Amino acid sequence: PFSDIIQLTDVHEGIIVRTIQRLHETLSDVRNAARLIGDRTLAQKMEDSMEMIKRDIVFAASLYTQ
Repeated sequence: PFSDIIQLTDVHEGIIVRTIQRLHETLSDVRNAARLIGDRTLAQKMEDSMEMIKRDIVFAASLYTQ
């Protein structure tokens, strides 16, 4: 959970949220590239990774990050 991550560091919550969101965007880009070159295994790995990190409050709708 996000609350556990916050307890592990003194970094501001907003930086952690933005970093996780950017990681999700990067995984999406790699997935799309893998699809274009025909690497289904890599595309599936990226899709699975995206599903694993897209949870908790980080991806809740917010007026501040959208």
